[in-house]
Amino acid sequence: MDGSMRMKLALIGLRGSGKSTVGRILAARLNWEFHDTDEIVQREAGLTIRELFESRGEAGFRALEKAAVGAVCSRCNAVIATGGGAVLDPENAAALKRGGFVVHLTAEPRELWRRISQDASSRETRPKLIATAESGIDELKKLMRARAGVYSQVRDVEVDVEARSPDEVADAVIVLMRAHGVLK
Repeated sequence: MDGSMRMKLALIGLRGSGKSTVGRILAARLNWEFHDTDEIVQREAGLTIRELFESRGEAGFRALEKAAVGAVCSRCNAVIATGGGAVLDPENAAALKRGGFVVHLTAEPRELWRRISQDASSRETRPKLIATAESGIDELKKLMRARAGVYSQVRDVEVDVEARSPDEVADAVIVLMRAHGVLK
């Protein structure tokens, strides 16, 4: 894969959309670095995101997330998987767009809830969504509505991940990068 252009690829979207999984695949295919801002925050803090929310609140987490986004956005030839709410900060959104191609990974709330519910790691390390399936889906719908405008402003393209494997999503992203002149 030709990764000779000096730029970055940022993946945004709600929890469960596959940003980290697809990001790792894309980084391997492009021979670029991979950075997961949630992993960076957890490593720097020595706490899970859930523990950070419990001990420092959302504001404390967002401050660490902002530092992580700023650090990885200075990199070239990098794939960046962001936390679902990272783009709510206008400075994060601007940093991701500067010299970058931003892909919004999407799925219906029911599919996101299915993925989140099946991910033991997410249950252990992320802030809780409401515990029942219908309430969790409703919470995801609210988040989707609340963030829709920001996601649409920040993204260059949108990729529906529903009914696609992570490899198929990565294929779609690469096709879109080529179509937009990001890759040769």
